Amino acid sequence: MFDVAAVELDDHVSRVVALLERYGATITKPAAEEDLEILEADDGSLSFEVTGSLPDGRHPPLSTIEIRERFVPAAGDRLERADYEYELIDHERDLRRAFHLHDAGWFEHRYLVVVHEHCEQPVGHITCRHYQGTPVRDGLAAVEVLLDVWTGPVPNCDSHPCLDP
Repeated sequence: MFDVAAVELDDHVSRVVALLERYGATITKPAAEEDLEILEADDGSLSFEVTGSLPDGRHPPLSTIEIRERFVPAAGDRLERADYEYELIDHERDLRRAFHLHDAGWFEHRYLVVVHEHCEQPVGHITCRHYQGTPVRDGLAAVEVLLDVWTGPVPNCDSHPCLDP
């Protein structure tokens, strides 16, 4: 599991944003006039969300990427990533590809896994609600994985193992 010192979380989020911008993404959330916020919930968890429009030459852009992570207090001054949602929406190719870790207890009970993936083509056409997933190390790795999907061949959703019978 990915963990980080509490004082390093701002740096982690800044590196995610910088990597997106290095690939030419325009950060749309937070909006240009807003600061990037790390939100604290009542349970002490910290989370952030970054959304970017990808440079596809269209106005408005047809492709977006979303990076969401939530961290919970761990030993000492460490934070452990508890949830993530990494999403690519590519309207040009009518594709949604996503990597999720959330509701871990429910997914472990139901499917014996804590991570899952989504693959839709066309977007909104769901032949399998949850595909078997591989954990994604962190938000930086997620940017790399999703941009490989965006710039690579369209994935064959049927080739992924489906968790829903």
